[in-house]
Amino acid sequence: MAKLRYDNDWFHQLSLNALPEAQFEDLLIQNSEMIRQDAWLVRFKRKIFAQGSAARADLAIIDRQYREWFVVEVEMRRHSLYEHVLPQVRTLRDGYYGPDEAEYLVRNLPVLDLDHTNELVRGLSPKVVVIADRADASWADVLNGADIQFITIEIFKSDFNRYIFSLDGGLPQRAADLISYCTYSSMLPRQLQIESPTALPAFHGEPLITLFDGQAIEWSRLDTKDCCYLRTRGPIRLRAGARYALLRGDDGAIILKIVGARGKRV
Repeated sequence: MAKLRYDNDWFHQLSLNALPEAQFEDLLIQNSEMIRQDAWLVRFKRKIFAQGSAARADLAIIDRQYREWFVVEVEMRRHSLYEHVLPQVRTLRDGYYGPDEAEYLVRNLPVLDLDHTNELVRGLSPKVVVIADRADASWADVLNGADIQFITIEIFKSDFNRYIFSLDGGLPQRAADLISYCTYSSMLPRQLQIESPTALPAFHGEPLITLFDGQAIEWSRLDTKDCCYLRTRGPIRLRAGARYALLRGDDGAIILKIVGARGKRV
C-alpha cells in the first residue's frame, strides 16, 4: 500500500476493505469543508423513486445561501460500477424530490431553514455526485457520460489514528481529529453536554476556547455526578435538538461544528 510523509509522521493508505462505508461517511461529514466551502453536508438516507426504480442516497450537500444542492452517493471502489453504482445514481439523477425530502433534510440537520429548504428542493433538481475511495479513470468516464460528477478521496492513516486525505489525487489534507460529539437542549441554555469527555482538553472548572462559525467562544467545563458539560456566559446561537462535534483542526484550534440531529447517527 502507498504511504505518505506528512507533518513528521508516516500515513499508510487504507486498503479497499479496511474502512466501512459508514465510517467513510463520518469522516466526510466531520471534514466537509474539503469538499465544498460554505455548504452543509448532511445524511440523506431517504429512498428516491424514478420511473419504476428506487434508490437510497447517502448524503446531501446544501449551499448555505440555498442556491443549489447535491445528492451524494458514497461508494467504495470494491463495488461493481455497472451492477451497483450506475443503476443507483441514474435513479437519483432522474428521481422526484419534494416537500417530504425537504422535511427529511431539516430533521437530520436542524440548522436548515425549512422554508428555504422547501423552495430549494421544489425548484431545482439536485446534481448527483459519487464520492469514492479510489481513483479510477473508467469510473470517471462512465459517470461523467451519465451527467454524474465523480470525486475521489483517498484516505491515509497513521499509527496514532490520525487521518489525511488526498482529494482527486491532489496534495494531502489533514483531517480534523474528533474530540467528542455533544448535544444542546433548550432546557439548559448556553450549555453543551459532552458525550465523551476523556479527550476534552480541559478539566472541571477550566476554560476552553472553541471556534464556532468563525467566532471564538469561551467555555468552562462543568462536571456533575453523571454528566460533563461545557458552559458559556455569553450568547451563542445553538439549535435545540442538534448534534455537534468538537474537532481539533490542523493548527490545534478546537472547532465546534453542527453535524446532524440529536439521537441520529452521524
